[in-house]
Amino acid sequence: MIAQAQAEAPNECCGLLAGAIVTQGQYRIGRVLRHYPLVNAAASPVEYLSEPKSMFAAVRELTKAGLEILAIYHSHPTTPPVPSKTDRERNYSGDVMNLIVSLKEDEPVVKAWWLTEDGAWEAAWEVVDQFLDHEP
Repeated sequence: MIAQAQAEAPNECCGLLAGAIVTQGQYRIGRVLRHYPLVNAAASPVEYLSEPKSMFAAVRELTKAGLEILAIYHSHPTTPPVPSKTDRERNYSGDVMNLIVSLKEDEPVVKAWWLTEDGAWEAAWEVVDQFLDHEP
């Protein structure tokens, strides 16, 4: 995600993270297995719009693989990783995490959010090298 954001700057980038949900005790944990960079049809530094062909190809492939969309991501090339009003209004689903990669500072910053039209709540997430032995 970060490499894509840097490569597509000064425009926003966008993409999907797909995988499986596993249950561990009382927690439901999303395990990302695939990354699908999408084309930003808006080609804009302040907005993204997933190009239909790239979205269709990604959804077709992840469905064929038996995966589900776990997160949508996009970048903010010059602003903090905080959802905009447009991000909230165009939200795909309340069940899908939204990651925002900010390139505003020297080091990229990634934050995750749960979005609705009315608000945004920071989501808990982490990158780990290993995960459960469960395979989808």
